[in-house]
Amino acid sequence: MLVIGERINATRKRIAEALRKRDTAFIQKEARIQMEAGAHLLDLNAGLGSGDEAAGLRWLVETVQALGYRDICLDSADPAALQACLPLVQGRVLVNSINGEAAKLEALLPVLDGYPGEVVGLTMDDRGIPGDVKTRLEITARMVKAMEGCRVPVERIYIDPLTQPVSTDPSNGRVFLESLRAIKREFPGIKTTCGLSNVSFGLPERRVLNRCFLALAIEAGLDSALIDPTDQGMMAAMLTAEGLTGIDQYCMGYLTAFREGKIKS
Repeated sequence: MLVIGERINATRKRIAEALRKRDTAFIQKEARIQMEAGAHLLDLNAGLGSGDEAAGLRWLVETVQALGYRDICLDSADPAALQACLPLVQGRVLVNSINGEAAKLEALLPVLDGYPGEVVGLTMDDRGIPGDVKTRLEITARMVKAMEGCRVPVERIYIDPLTQPVSTDPSNGRVFLESLRAIKREFPGIKTTCGLSNVSFGLPERRVLNRCFLALAIEAGLDSALIDPTDQGMMAAMLTAEGLTGIDQYCMGYLTAFREGKIKS
């Protein structure tokens, strides 16, 4: 599974502070601990709600790439920020994200036209986040058609069916899992991802819930997730689920992690 390290996000108070102060040492520490813990890409979010997002995102890209970490997830819906930063990424690049809202889709499609990276599409539109599988599939179909029209093939698209708290609606977890299965079935070659932790919002011991939900989501077809890779229990849950579902054939990844001391009861 593709692990996207979620920690460098301006919604976190300490990251926002480091971004404003251009605290290179702190951001590089956050990048290092995630990559050493097993992240494949680093999610970079510079959305402070004010100021120049493009300049902030550019600084984040340059700061983490100075360490040699060149596989980046650009977490922005700002066309100007993406246009400024896409050419800077020296390795694999994933744009997070577009969605089915008409104005946002129209603004972002020209940025994506012909670019060689990958894209996350969120299953929401001008009506908000749908509560059913059928509507999420319809939004997915519209986004896929639009992106293919901009020369982004389905193999480079990650669809996020959007986790919502089970504390506010007991069906939210089930609908997400059913959406994963349906998207993988209806769109051969497409990939899936999610920001996992929202599912446990409002409940105690959220890490326990998140780890269990990750395992369920992997069985349902999840290919990627924005998670905190420094959470050893989360990484262990991922490796275990991949072994038990046959994704990790003969549990080779699980056994390697065990020998490295990353799997503990």
